[in-house]
Amino acid sequence: MKFRCERDDLLGAVQFASRAVSNRATLPVLSGLRIEVAEDGRVGVAATDLELTMETSFMANVGEPGRTIVPSRLFGEMARSLSPGQVSVAGAEGEVEISSGRGQFHVKALAPGDYPALPIEGPSQGDEGALDVDCGVLATALSQVVRAASGDESRQVLTGVLWEVSPGMLSLAATDSYRLAVRSLEVGGGIGDPRSVVLPARALQEVGRVLQGSSGRVRATLRPNLIIFSVGDLGEKTGELVIGSRFIEGEFPKYRQLIPEGYSNVLKVEPDRLLEVVRRVGLLARDQMPVRFRLGTDLEVSAHTPDVGEGQEVLEVEYEGQELVIAFNQQFLTDGAAAIGADRLMLLASDGLKPALLRPEGDNSFTYLLMPVRLN
Repeated sequence: MKFRCERDDLLGAVQFASRAVSNRATLPVLSGLRIEVAEDGRVGVAATDLELTMETSFMANVGEPGRTIVPSRLFGEMARSLSPGQVSVAGAEGEVEISSGRGQFHVKALAPGDYPALPIEGPSQGDEGALDVDCGVLATALSQVVRAASGDESRQVLTGVLWEVSPGMLSLAATDSYRLAVRSLEVGGGIGDPRSVVLPARALQEVGRVLQGSSGRVRATLRPNLIIFSVGDLGEKTGELVIGSRFIEGEFPKYRQLIPEGYSNVLKVEPDRLLEVVRRVGLLARDQMPVRFRLGTDLEVSAHTPDVGEGQEVLEVEYEGQELVIAFNQQFLTDGAAAIGADRLMLLASDGLKPALLRPEGDNSFTYLLMPVRLN
């Protein structure tokens, strides 16, 4: 294996693929990156932990095609430390040589025969169809929903995001039992029967990272136990970015029955103004103490932590309903308000003990349900 390329092309591919390398790799060889050089000049860089797979490629001057497995962290640090410009990479007899300028470095390679086949390279006969989505739309939807997924591995299904796929429509939902985020969006492409799968939040965070700032479309191909995201060709030198993720097994909660209807108390306010006030007052909400809302003609936001202090601020809002007091976890509240993505949000509440909803004004495509904190 031998090729010559720009340092930045190599570094970009290595940094992208390395995000699939787990710190808790079950096999030592999975701590490596697979570099595969083709005769047509394309160099593929990929990594997998068997649950998440990430692959990309770039064009180079190929002297000899071949494949090698390099230690991900060390190879990435070396690529980052090289000066910009041309670099040469050659692999032979259990090691990889990197040359840049007058420098020459040798890195021990991992056994290529031990590296498993990438899950995304499996047979495609079982494909159940593909969705076609605008990159910006999906990036926004993921940023709104993924934040509500749980980080508690003891309930693994809650660490994922439910995808409910039907012809022309996609619904995303995530919950950690204290809050619930739901987003629906129109999609193109074709799929047969409606399908529900749970995807790891970690994988979707990587998809969202790639899509941020990207234009064009992303293609999501469904297989029986896998989804493959492909972000189209990004230029002459860089190939498409591919992210594959296995599904999480388990039954996701029946979330739709958790969303109440018919709220009689509705508050409308600009998200930025609400966030500013909550963050200021929230400085006095320590040790998991909640932020309290008194809903009325004005919104009074207050917080109190014994032995620390207390604060309150009044915010002009538009409100319809009866005066009531309701309290929220500050982080969960600010996460929801920041996700609204509209000029004004609506806070819908019935009383201080039942779930409240955050929604963009005049748009039901996104719902953020928030459990209140019981006040003493």
